[in-house]
Amino acid sequence: METTPDFEALRARRNAAVQEMHQKMADEWGVPLQSLRSNFKPTACYCACGTGGLCEHKWDGPDWESEDGCACSVTCSLCGCTAMSYDMRNAP
Repeated sequence: METTPDFEALRARRNAAVQEMHQKMADEWGVPLQSLRSNFKPTACYCACGTGGLCEHKWDGPDWESEDGCACSVTCSLCGCTAMSYDMRNAP
């Protein structure tokens, strides 16, 4: 019997590691942590596909189309990530 991964715990660990990295950068640069800007999204799905790990994405969300109509992609119903951006991030 296969157990379901605890994605909530995996996200919490990932988020703590990112927070630690941000704090280290702020300390090294001598700036307040709150002054750093990032596009990190703590609520995003856990995805370790780039290192052969687990992935929480569910590719059954609404279709996405670019404003000019020249690109389209499926999306993750959990976090809204497009499959196109996922593929670009995880391409070998």
